[in-house]
Amino acid sequence: MTQTAQIKQTFPNGTAQVAVVRQGACAHNCSECGGCMTAAQPTVTAIAENTVDAKVGELVVVETANTQLMGVIAFVYLMPMVLLVAGYLVAQSFGLTQGWCILAGIAAFVVSIFLVIALDRRVKRRKSIQFRIVARKEI
Repeated sequence: MTQTAQIKQTFPNGTAQVAVVRQGACAHNCSECGGCMTAAQPTVTAIAENTVDAKVGELVVVETANTQLMGVIAFVYLMPMVLLVAGYLVAQSFGLTQGWCILAGIAAFVVSIFLVIALDRRVKRRKSIQFRIVARKEI
């Protein structure tokens, strides 16, 4: 997966802090919208391997492995819904009333939120998702 980012800071160890504009907030077509307004749009900062020796302020193309990222995305978006439905159906299989089934679904949903938080912490601790600057962006 590739995204456009702006270099915020460079480090001597060959890495850089980049600010990535959230995909929903930017069409990445600067010639049509009048330029990049990254300061006014929601951004996410990350540390990326600076393979092109980009400098502070430059726009660059940042890449990450699709398989790891898609797995995390699938878990974050699907797990809460799967557990919500599973909690309801398990309670229903025990012959509980609809109110208890709804409560069981909500409880399973809450458990899924804790699982997502645990995954987030694990990914951050292990630095599982690695970003790499692959090119300078032409405006």
